[in-house]
Amino acid sequence: MTPRSSRPGARRIQRPHRRRGAALPVLVVALLALAGLLSPVGAGTAAADPIVPPGANDVVRSLADANARAEAANEAAMGAREQLPVRRAEADRTRRAADDARGAVDEARTALDQAYVAVDQLTRSTYQGGDLDQLGALLSSPSPQAYLDKVELLDAVSAANRAVLQRYLDASASAEAAQRDADARATDARRAADDAARTVEDAARTKAQADRDVAAAEAALGRLSRADRALLRGGGITDYPTDVPGNSLGIAALRAALSRQGAPYVWGATGPNTFDCSGLVQWAYRQIGVGMPRVAAAQQQVGQLVDPARVQPGDLVFFGSPATHVGIYVGGGRFLEAPQSGDVVKVAPVRRNVSTIRRISPP
Repeated sequence: MTPRSSRPGARRIQRPHRRRGAALPVLVVALLALAGLLSPVGAGTAAADPIVPPGANDVVRSLADANARAEAANEAAMGAREQLPVRRAEADRTRRAADDARGAVDEARTALDQAYVAVDQLTRSTYQGGDLDQLGALLSSPSPQAYLDKVELLDAVSAANRAVLQRYLDASASAEAAQRDADARATDARRAADDAARTVEDAARTKAQADRDVAAAEAALGRLSRADRALLRGGGITDYPTDVPGNSLGIAALRAALSRQGAPYVWGATGPNTFDCSGLVQWAYRQIGVGMPRVAAAQQQVGQLVDPARVQPGDLVFFGSPATHVGIYVGGGRFLEAPQSGDVVKVAPVRRNVSTIRRISPP
């Protein structure tokens, strides 16, 4: 820029600041000890009740409770893992947006510098032309907008000069807006990165707890007598007809799921030969070309909410809030489910603790 004039009364606009921005007694003791190993359900979460078959004794009841807790922990762990790519993608998206915003700030500052040069030239030409008093008063105002607000002095400035001043004003406003946007997006990017980091930690922690809960429940299951294993599997059938009439998405998925009756329950399994509850639902919908989330809590958010009085075959029946168990309604007060460890995929009466019913329809 040109050197500051030494002539009295010459005023300059301040250059904008740039900012960068076992035996039965032994088994009972083992199960009682197991209860201390199981993680409590998180605050604000209502887990599904244990699946207690008819005629169950205390041993089977204790194992059913262990299974319910392990299933809830395992669903939470899988849900946390499922959120990892989502959180990371969000962090990447906000980081790119922050980078773009910083680029916009640089462009806006360049435009402001160019506008400043034009105003500076206007100042010098006005000074040289002898019109310094009026324009000097304008340029001595505390802000660009303040001197434009002095309407009585604008008559002293030509239309061309007013356009120069207005371009400076616009460029200044754009630069400030771009900087505010960049600051906000940088904050968003930091938060998204922090969320992704916390999700990684949560996934590791919930997976470790789920592994402990599942291992404890499986150890207790391994100690069950043959008679107690039979009790655990009671209360359902594995020969329900697969030719359910209807042409809805839910019916089509139900027919696919019914073909897996008798398949063993295994935590974290998604078929085709072993399943957990949400794994069975995901597998069934995959057979008809429909993608479903992996865990029951996420599946609980898909489709339309259904009034229990209007439930139809093919509707998804959820237990817990957020859901930790899910099955598919078959009609007549019964549903298909992969119940719990030690049991198999089967049709059983719908239990009373249903939390939500959802219907999957074409988009």
